[in-house]
Amino acid sequence: MTKSKRPCPNCANVEMTRVPRRGFLQERVYSKLGLYPWECPFCRETFLLKSRGRSYRRSGPDPEGHK
Repeated sequence: MTKSKRPCPNCANVEMTRVPRRGFLQERVYSKLGLYPWECPFCRETFLLKSRGRSYRRSGPDPEGHK
């Protein structure tokens, strides 16, 4: 789960979650503009931010040996 430090514009909650892109605009147009969809888990408001959020990728060697 990825979280944002920006507050929800609807309820001011700071625990937002990135959600998958849906539809033509989000997949084709907003992606070119660097906008990412976010959702507030409390009020369920969905909105776009320039922030991708923190990445939770593992660091270190892959246990299966992939590079």
